[in-house]
Amino acid sequence: MSEKTTPTEQQRHVSGFTLMEVMAAIFLTSIVITFAVSFYIDIANSSQRAIAETRKNLRATGVLARISRDLSNAAFVVKQEEDDPLTFPWFFMADSRLAFDGSDMIKFNTRSSIPGEGTYHDSDLEQVSYQVLAEEDGSLTLFRWSSPGQELGSDMTFPLLDDNRNHIVAEGLGSFSLRFLDNQGEWLPGWDSTQIEESEELPDAIEIDISMWTDEDLDEWESGDERHYIKQVVLHQRPLDMAKMIEARDLALAEQAGGAGLAQGQLNAAGQRDPSGDGSENASAEDEFFGGGAATPGSVAECTRQNWGTCVDRYGEGNCGVWANVTQVPVQAFGIDLPWCQ
Repeated sequence: MSEKTTPTEQQRHVSGFTLMEVMAAIFLTSIVITFAVSFYIDIANSSQRAIAETRKNLRATGVLARISRDLSNAAFVVKQEEDDPLTFPWFFMADSRLAFDGSDMIKFNTRSSIPGEGTYHDSDLEQVSYQVLAEEDGSLTLFRWSSPGQELGSDMTFPLLDDNRNHIVAEGLGSFSLRFLDNQGEWLPGWDSTQIEESEELPDAIEIDISMWTDEDLDEWESGDERHYIKQVVLHQRPLDMAKMIEARDLALAEQAGGAGLAQGQLNAAGQRDPSGDGSENASAEDEFFGGGAATPGSVAECTRQNWGTCVDRYGEGNCGVWANVTQVPVQAFGIDLPWCQ
């Protein structure tokens, strides 16, 4: 006869989790969650660092592109001996205020101005200056100053930072410096075309070196491992020596004509051949001032002579006197903007 189990005895044999098993499961689950959260936090931090680095790269690239555009269009006319250095508007100079291995201030003429819309032709010539200001937190703010077109002057000092023609190009820079490559292949920390040894020269190339300021990673900052963004700009436009251009022009004309009939005394005031051969027909004081050269229609000389007062007011008598003898170069092919002849 089999034994029967009571309900109480059946409850004693029901399977389940002991307290130790539950605690072990909770412990293992917490470890998995901890690793998962830590992994997620690492991914989030890496993503934030990548975003910050991308923004930093974009900012640095934008600054380099802005400066490069101005430098690559640098314009320079060689000063002649008779030109007054105090009124000569063409110069290229750079100096240092805070940088140790280069220049952090630069001022030059460039053809990077964007003319405005409308029927009136604006000049693309402007005078530009870059310089930095040290902020209280140690970062640098880069300013760009410009004086376009008609306001082009010969002031060789750097503008004040509170000048209303200044605007901020970049904030939060760690460093900003420029170096200049001369025609001997040597990198120089500065440049000054007002000096005798550099009065007829532009650098062959310019190296722009910037870094972005950071105060989050002191170890990296103190070790000097901050990333530098460097770009080299080659100056394709070389200094324009008007006297040599005129000399080469006259020599070419003399060779073409066999040296006959092209003497200045054989040209009348209209820039045509003088039948009398002595240059006396329709001679004038203006003809003597310009040397009696024949001005080809549409040439720089014709434009300058017909607009002498306007040219002198804008570019000075020395430059206009030289341009008044550029008789064979069309205005459209001239390297300097003459808006009144367009």
